[in-house]
Amino acid sequence: MVIKLFLAFLTGISASLFFDSAFSQEEVAGRAKVISGDTLSIKNIEDGKQFTFRLWGIDAPELDQPCEKKNGQSVDCGVLARNAVRAIIKRSELVCVDFEKDSENQITALCYMGDKILNGAIVRAGWALAYKQESTDFLDVEKQARLNDRGLWEYNFIPPWTWRKNQKK
Repeated sequence: MVIKLFLAFLTGISASLFFDSAFSQEEVAGRAKVISGDTLSIKNIEDGKQFTFRLWGIDAPELDQPCEKKNGQSVDCGVLARNAVRAIIKRSELVCVDFEKDSENQITALCYMGDKILNGAIVRAGWALAYKQESTDFLDVEKQARLNDRGLWEYNFIPPWTWRKNQKK
């Protein structure tokens, strides 16, 4: 029991040291610039600082990732996903919370658009997949998107994590 408490204490300390001081704040709010289907940049209304986040729990195609229409025509799925996220967000103000660093050392966040979780809305629209390595929260909405051929599910595509891995070879 003492060992478990000590390990929990060390984990808490290392987690607090892990993030730079800019992420000691609880939330970032503002209008987003969509960088890709799962990455946003937001200028915080409160202090004017610019923050870039990967949306937690989801994974969208890379900008240069191709996919195929059912007729075999190649299209840029990453660009389609980015443009779809721009259409979902429009000019809405977002509030992003729950900052963590992922395995690639990127800051991840859960973002809200009003009372809607943006991360889940993107998966529901079919423009990103639930990223099971981080969370299973969006698996149900991914299944709905797949069954209804929404977004990426209209195309033949390789999951983004597999595509990235193949690019490193």
